[in-house]
Amino acid sequence: MQDKLQKSAKSLIELVINGVLIAFLLGFVFPTLLRYANGRAMNPSDLEALRHSIVGQESAGNFRAVNPDSGALGYGQVMPENVAPWSKAALGYTLTPDEFLARPDLQIAILNHKLTEYWQEAIDRSGGDQEIAVRMVASRWYSGRADWYNSTTPQFYNGTEYPSIQEYTLSILEKYQQH
Repeated sequence: MQDKLQKSAKSLIELVINGVLIAFLLGFVFPTLLRYANGRAMNPSDLEALRHSIVGQESAGNFRAVNPDSGALGYGQVMPENVAPWSKAALGYTLTPDEFLARPDLQIAILNHKLTEYWQEAIDRSGGDQEIAVRMVASRWYSGRADWYNSTTPQFYNGTEYPSIQEYTLSILEKYQQH
């Protein structure tokens, strides 16, 4: 009788383990693989290419850059009012603008977090079109609105003219494609 109970318990444990494994595969592994296969998940080299494209346009790689017109900060020219909420979301704690400027490693972590978030939304909204998704991410970074990527209206900040959103997003796309 005890032998039969041990076999039943062993069978039950195997079923539970197999069930957990199947649930893990179905719930996490397969959807992740499908997202990569469909171009919907951002792989690290694409994230790096997108970050370098935006940074090349925004600060030329200067972690201490401060835009004289907008006050945008650092490597990715993050608006000062975004530093606290973006750092909280990416790091779990808030940074001040001065702390943000002093920490290149944290600037990269925050940029990666936001760009990945923007990418996921853009690739879904673009139906998987990576070129449109890159332009949507660039538009959101530049204007706050992903859907304005084709806007030809010149942009102004404190009286200074900046490129249109369309010009900006096409420039980012070109840089991205060169990586």
